[in-house]
Amino acid sequence: MGIHFTTAVVPAERSGTDADNAVLIIAGEMADDIPLLPLPVALHLMGNELGVFGPHGHMLGAPLPVSDAWCAAAAPIGDHAAQARVCVVLEPLPEQVGTHSAPLETGVREADLASWTGQVFAGEFEMALRAVYVSTGGPLNVDSALHAPTRLPEWAHHMHTP
Repeated sequence: MGIHFTTAVVPAERSGTDADNAVLIIAGEMADDIPLLPLPVALHLMGNELGVFGPHGHMLGAPLPVSDAWCAAAAPIGDHAAQARVCVVLEPLPEQVGTHSAPLETGVREADLASWTGQVFAGEFEMALRAVYVSTGGPLNVDSALHAPTRLPEWAHHMHTP
């Protein structure tokens, strides 16, 4: 039993967008984990640590270390606010969770990604996806996202079925 929080950067050329995309993947190892997966409504960067928050500023676990590339990909660009894509995998991960690194062909720019991240980016799992605002600075800057949905399918901007 286990819930994984994994960060990655998807290059612009892979995603077909104008800029790199910061991604947070949340996934469970077993079917029993799936109903327990958190649905973040806000993300907050303090240096190279990412806080993941539920409704009303409730922090979901300890801060996650993120790379400089992830911070840059999550930063505001032009008229676009700072944001990251949150991907919640709605089925159990393969049995060999975290024992091998993802191959370079996965097309993401982070080191030591779990082998299953390639399957996530290839769309091989059922997933709920949401763009989430990323705040920065001191803890008083955390976006409380008071009106954000907290249940599926309302939380998701997009539901993906392979």
